[in-house]
Amino acid sequence: MKCHVITLLILSLLTSTIHAQEPTEDWTQCYGSNTGFEVGRKYFSLVSDANLREKTNTQSAVLTKLPIATAVEILAVSTDSFSQRGVTLPWVQVRTSVGGKTYTGYIWGGFLALASIQTPNDEYTPNAGVQYLTGVAAFDEKNHQLTVQVRAAKDGKELAKCEFTTSGDPSYYPEFSVRFESFQKVKAVLTVNYYFPACGYPSGDNVLFWQENNQIVKVLETTSIADGGVFYSSEDYLMPSDKGGIGDHILVVRDQSEFEERGEELVRSSQKYSLSLYKWNGAKLTKLKDWK
Repeated sequence: MKCHVITLLILSLLTSTIHAQEPTEDWTQCYGSNTGFEVGRKYFSLVSDANLREKTNTQSAVLTKLPIATAVEILAVSTDSFSQRGVTLPWVQVRTSVGGKTYTGYIWGGFLALASIQTPNDEYTPNAGVQYLTGVAAFDEKNHQLTVQVRAAKDGKELAKCEFTTSGDPSYYPEFSVRFESFQKVKAVLTVNYYFPACGYPSGDNVLFWQENNQIVKVLETTSIADGGVFYSSEDYLMPSDKGGIGDHILVVRDQSEFEERGEELVRSSQKYSLSLYKWNGAKLTKLKDWK
């Protein structure tokens, strides 16, 4: 029976695309930009009680404090910047509304979400009205490592937050998604990745569970890297709702391939697959078995 299940899972993995990478209008996905803050665009405050200041410095008068997930419109991007925990970002001039009053002032870019997802506020959607936010909390330039924050909020109040480290740079593109699975005591599955669209740069997904106790925990990280025409090493995963998925389990598949030139053709010279099966017990994700 085990061999039969494993065979079906492998066939499913080899014949289907697990995660589409193209942008979509689906509200469960958000693709940010690394081109900087864009004038005219709407962003959301990432932290609670962010200071909206009169001028572009931390000694300037505070005009008001922004509740988390407050919408702001970018009016201008200042040449003045501020650094905190290795993250250097500009001050931006914004227009926003707090308590029915409109304000125009400056906020540090690090207090704005680089990607956000707004859950429709209707009775048929899980976690209706919740907003998911992600941004960079710290940067270790020497080790090329980001500290990423993910938060959930509703009606100006923070519901949950999480910080974790991953490979990357503050200029990377943020990719953010939410999905709803049958894991015990899990309200939502969030995935976040900061990637650079070029060969030789690692990418992947950080998988987080928002639990019923309002804790957000990182449970899994996958990594992929490729050098065009030379090699690629990829990791991807199946959730319970994916074709071939198993309830309360995550299946990770790894594919490593190398290529070589033979005349005018590029030919795969080697390929290796491996699988890992993880189980969620309501509190922890545990690896059950590896197959090579």
